[in-house]
Amino acid sequence: MVSRVWFGLAVILLLAFEAHAAQKAKQEPQPEPECAIEGGPFAVDKVEAALRDAPTCSRALQLFSHCGMGATSDVAMGGIITDKCEDEFLSRLSRPQRRQYQRDQNRCYRRYRNESGSMYRSAEAYCAAEVAERYARRYGNARPKAARN
Repeated sequence: MVSRVWFGLAVILLLAFEAHAAQKAKQEPQPEPECAIEGGPFAVDKVEAALRDAPTCSRALQLFSHCGMGATSDVAMGGIITDKCEDEFLSRLSRPQRRQYQRDQNRCYRRYRNESGSMYRSAEAYCAAEVAERYARRYGNARPKAARN
């Protein structure tokens, strides 16, 4: 009888340990995917072309998050994404929604206005691109360009 109790206790402890290990593995951060463009983020022209050719605004933002450098070059890339996203939703917004969108965009630029350095310009561009992508998901047509005929 005592051996059954010890065996049952051992099984319970083993299951608890496995559950704890599985939960800890889920919480460990996954490595950030690398830029899939040949030449990596330093091939700015290739990255910009890939952003323009991305099928959706969301895909372009995802590519930007992997290939952005945290430098001044991100301003142009963020502009490409913002323009791409605005094409998907801007004409569908009402006047109040357009004003709100502009306020949300301006909030990105006000956040770092007193900071100097290319890192902050990059953060502004990324924030503005995220705002545009969020509006595109909410108000836009998420279908790729090829399917819009």
